Amino acid sequence: MDVNRKNHLLTLLAAAQESVVNNVEIPTDFARDFFPPERKEYELTYFDKENQQSVISKTFAAPIQLDRTFGKAGQNEWINKIIFGDNLQVLKTLIEWKKDGLLKNKDGSDGVRVVYIDPPFASKQDFQNKDQKAYSDKLKGVEYLEWLRKRLILLREILADDGNIFVHLDWHKMHYVKVLMDEIFGEANFVNDIVWSYRTGRGGNSEFNKQHDDILFYSKQQKHKFNPQREKSYTKSKNRKPGLTNYGKATTEFFEDAQGVYRWSSMRDVWDIPYINSQSKERVGYPTQKPEALLEIIIGSASDAGDLVLDLFGGSGVTAAVAEKMDRRWITGDVGKLSIYVIQKRILALENYHSFGVYNAGHYDESKMKTFTSHEWKKFAMSLYDVEPSKEIIKGFSFDGVKDGELVKVYSPQDLDTIGGPSTKITEKTLLDIYERVGLSLGPEVFIIAPQGKFGFAVDEYDHDGDWNTLFTILRVPYTLMARFTESFSAIKQANDRESINAVIDAVGFDFIRPPKVEFEIKDNVLSISSFDAESRIKGEYKTHGFDAFSMVLVDNNYDGKIFNFTNFYFNTDFKNYSLYIPELVKGKRIMLIFIDKFGNEFKTDMELK
Repeated sequence: MDVNRKNHLLTLLAAAQESVVNNVEIPTDFARDFFPPERKEYELTYFDKENQQSVISKTFAAPIQLDRTFGKAGQNEWINKIIFGDNLQVLKTLIEWKKDGLLKNKDGSDGVRVVYIDPPFASKQDFQNKDQKAYSDKLKGVEYLEWLRKRLILLREILADDGNIFVHLDWHKMHYVKVLMDEIFGEANFVNDIVWSYRTGRGGNSEFNKQHDDILFYSKQQKHKFNPQREKSYTKSKNRKPGLTNYGKATTEFFEDAQGVYRWSSMRDVWDIPYINSQSKERVGYPTQKPEALLEIIIGSASDAGDLVLDLFGGSGVTAAVAEKMDRRWITGDVGKLSIYVIQKRILALENYHSFGVYNAGHYDESKMKTFTSHEWKKFAMSLYDVEPSKEIIKGFSFDGVKDGELVKVYSPQDLDTIGGPSTKITEKTLLDIYERVGLSLGPEVFIIAPQGKFGFAVDEYDHDGDWNTLFTILRVPYTLMARFTESFSAIKQANDRESINAVIDAVGFDFIRPPKVEFEIKDNVLSISSFDAESRIKGEYKTHGFDAFSMVLVDNNYDGKIFNFTNFYFNTDFKNYSLYIPELVKGKRIMLIFIDKFGNEFKTDMELK
């Protein structure tokens, strides 16, 4: 540190101290002087902007649990994926998959070849009509930017070395996100600002009609995958005829269609692609749906058949559908249950689709854990509590991992059965045996993970009334109520009307599925809900909820007894006095209903309408 900087910092510290003494907040621009950015060029600065490495290291990698599969896949064959859960936690898990060699492209390279995301635009812009508002985004300003920035940082880590990312935005925050992407991917790796031009609705009297979106195209490295695309370029010459034209050093072939005579030329970065109209066969009924023609260009230009495509703002499922049609492997997902079922239905409607599965991340089915082997159970339990697996034997006693630098012992149900049978429990004597055997080699804390109900005591921390130098911290599966481990948790929340479909934005931590209890009847096409009871566990606190926790109901009015393929969906706000007229219900047909609460839990039932 040179003398000038030292004196400058001392002056600032004195001014900061004076501000605190006078109960005045320290000016935020002091932070830039105390902690100058690593980059010397420009950057976007704002309060609570987290260090990039901190984003990667602190993000919880949510285990991904298979819920259901469609199609048949051979052993060790890739299965395409639809993942329900907060995408930040999913991205961290995919980074681990990449490190483990589980994300492969056609040529064997690791990572995702092309990422396309269409995140909420931080706006209240309506993309359709007043009855189908598309976005009601809740995150504003810097909160939105930091929320998106964290995901972009992780997406960079998931990309293959020659991979590309396309980020779909509108005019609200595009310019800020461009600066963020210059920071994250490097300005030298900016490829294109693609303009998607379309015509929808009417504009105001005080401005030009806003009828385009921007798609920011970046590569991970300057040497990146790109397949040049071509477009028709129509000639204005009235004398031009189809056929070959010799220009001396070059020959150009012209063609003709209903719009006139044209030649093929390199595609521009302005794409004139119509918005999907309300009567289009392509429309799936999901707000903010984008046209397949848009994704055909993106996926075709940035990948080859067999390569991996990723979109974790799955929405209407357009990325997965186009990737499937173009013979790419794909991973998609969303934090909204409606989106998950829309994507599932869209893929099932395609002929000869490849095998795919629907997965949960951060929201788990406890009953499936009963089928785990001892190794699978331990691996899942450790991932829940962010434990790094690491076998270590001390004085003949085996530990399974490390958390926050301290040793972790995991007891699977099978371990306990082996020790003394199904009724075996971990008692204070168990901890005493460990301490007497290994005590001097232990650190200040040891974590014990085991199934809930397999402990013979109720406390979460045990050190023999302060006699021991080591504190045993108890972590129960499926969950712990300790505030230390749940204080940052926030629940997944589902939309209860069309305006809030994309307001389900951020969820941290994990929870286990608790289906709501629903009592209802159907009479003369009227669905009446007489009772709706839901449970939630947020930050370790149990709560019960009534009809206010009802999010939506999905209806399959011609259920085949095998695959749920919903024909319509209705939100909480569509009901009047807990009742709703559903015209498509037909007597004599079998139907299936899925009631979803605002935490993403489902109650499923099917019946024949008599």
